Amino acid sequence: MAENPHHVLEQAQLEVETGPVPEGGEDGKRTRFLSMQERKRATELLMAGHSVSSIAKVLERSIPTVSRVKKEVLKGKSWNEKRTKKRKSKFDNPDTINRVAEAWHQADGELTYDKIANMLGCSTSTAWAFVKQQGWKRPTAKKKKTASPALPQQ
Repeated sequence: MAENPHHVLEQAQLEVETGPVPEGGEDGKRTRFLSMQERKRATELLMAGHSVSSIAKVLERSIPTVSRVKKEVLKGKSWNEKRTKKRKSKFDNPDTINRVAEAWHQADGELTYDKIANMLGCSTSTAWAFVKQQGWKRPTAKKKKTASPALPQQ
């Protein structure tokens, strides 16, 4: 059942005048991201002409958060669009891959994850993930086996 848009605006106006009405999430906890309902409500209130600061008070969110919603609305982005921006990774840079690959093959098994991390300017765990993503395997170490001395028989 769809809500009456006039009712939503009247309720929002009342909340702006009297203060926010606390709303709990599904589990009563608030996340750091706006929910789809909060985003929709902020968009509706922006379209109705309410100020960013009054909407922030109604939603109990910061002014910059609501301001970002306004910026997206002005760009023509719908309130229900998912985030599509992919995070950039050092793993995707072909120059970085070639530089580490060359060092990997020249090192003959002597290149450690710490050295790779220094080359990439990242943590050791990120360097390990980089090597794993590339599918590189360390050459098997040829350790000399020392024969254990024979125990004297009694």
